[in-house]
Amino acid sequence: MTAPLSIPSIRNLDLRPTQPGPVSGGNTFGYSRKGAGRKGSLGKWYGQKLSRFTESREREILTGRAADIIGSDPHAASVSDSMATHIVGTGLTPQPSPFFKALGMTEDEAQDMREACRLAWISWQSEADARGRLPFWMLSLLAVYDYFTHGEFFQQPVMLDSPNRTFSLALQQISPSRVFTPADRQDNGAFRDGIEIGTMGQPLRYWVAGVDARTGKMARNAGDFTPVPAWVGHRPGIFHGMISKGTDQYRGVSPLAPAMKLFRDLSDYLDFEVVGAIVAASFPVWIETPYPSEMAEQFLDKNEMSQRGEEYQEVAPAGIYYGRSGERPHILSTTRPGNTFEPFVERLLRGIGASVGLPYEVISKDFSKTNYAGARAALLEAWNLFSLYQQWLVSGYMQPIYEMLMEEAYLRGWIKIKKHWPDWYAARRLYTHCRWIPPRRGHVDPSKEISAIIDAMNSNIMTLGEAIAEVRGGSADWESILEQRGRERAREKEKDLVVERGRKAVWKDGEEE
Repeated sequence: MTAPLSIPSIRNLDLRPTQPGPVSGGNTFGYSRKGAGRKGSLGKWYGQKLSRFTESREREILTGRAADIIGSDPHAASVSDSMATHIVGTGLTPQPSPFFKALGMTEDEAQDMREACRLAWISWQSEADARGRLPFWMLSLLAVYDYFTHGEFFQQPVMLDSPNRTFSLALQQISPSRVFTPADRQDNGAFRDGIEIGTMGQPLRYWVAGVDARTGKMARNAGDFTPVPAWVGHRPGIFHGMISKGTDQYRGVSPLAPAMKLFRDLSDYLDFEVVGAIVAASFPVWIETPYPSEMAEQFLDKNEMSQRGEEYQEVAPAGIYYGRSGERPHILSTTRPGNTFEPFVERLLRGIGASVGLPYEVISKDFSKTNYAGARAALLEAWNLFSLYQQWLVSGYMQPIYEMLMEEAYLRGWIKIKKHWPDWYAARRLYTHCRWIPPRRGHVDPSKEISAIIDAMNSNIMTLGEAIAEVRGGSADWESILEQRGRERAREKEKDLVVERGRKAVWKDGEEE
């Protein structure tokens, strides 16, 4: 059994353990007077601390609730879909850019290297899924969906030998619910919620439970688990994507967790308002009669009474009915939803948006209450968050996969290394360096924003590649566009077509096209 982790003592720069200083007589920060007070609304407020045993149960509860609310609540689904669409969309595209000067390459040799890397990536991405169902960009999209449901995602790189494949590398999806500590290892201090950790707290192995093919039940004992190593040599053995917000956090938490109660309360509130509207639309009528209830029963049709004895009669639409003497109809009406309904719902959605980092307009898909400046400010704020998630996805998931693929491409002869260049494994990070282009952002006002991009290029503060990435996203790179424009210009000259900027294309004889 691995010994529990020990906490190292804090040391001075000369490596001597620090000595405790004198206790101050006053409270410098005023904790007791403010945040740590015990009076009023703070009197019974104590933060709950989780142990390594309870954190697993808390995470399972949150995951179940997040999955339920994403599948049943339109606003939670909007958050998840908006994040996945803007973070991954149709995929982040790599642009190979090896450090050719450091590698001793000429510019032409570097261009040949870029073309070889690009060709290998394009050939592989359609066969990235080990199950043969999804291309790489959809695996990335699924990873983001898993993150918003489970707070994390797991994908295992495997090598498949098949004559129908160009490369052996493939990605096997693993449900986060299958990663947990076996029942017979619960007392082992080296296990944290399905992750076996080393003496420095680094993940060593991820324990994945086997699933019974007939019943769907997951295994409980370690003998029925598969321990997946975190690293196999210099290659990742499994990709565990999560964003840590705590020092000793080993498993992810859904970003929807802080607003979970708001999601549920808002959903229930909207349900009740809809029920009230349905009741009002059904035109219910109560009949007031001066007769005792015993006498009223004899005038009712027994076949029209419900089996539970509820006294009511159904009437056909557009009918004219004559009541008895003394009977008075009372039409039930409702004033719901009131005048505060819309601002109240909007306020809740703004609170939900603040908890996940999205503006109200993105969650509600409602831009009717804002102008151009407000809409652009909201989208820029959202893109700050999307860019953070994209960088997280690239650094911990996409770039390592790209490096693994380029390594296989080198071993298969797709990438040629000349003798005077460094060895691949000695400089593999220099060979596999690339830029990842996110999906296009779109424009609130294309005329203004594209004009601003052109001005930036003319002022030499933006390159053509950056401008194309801004306008087109990862769907095209600047070299491909230049080659296409060159072919178009050659075709224009062949047709004696003169093209002027900002005007219609005209033939040389002056006739419009």
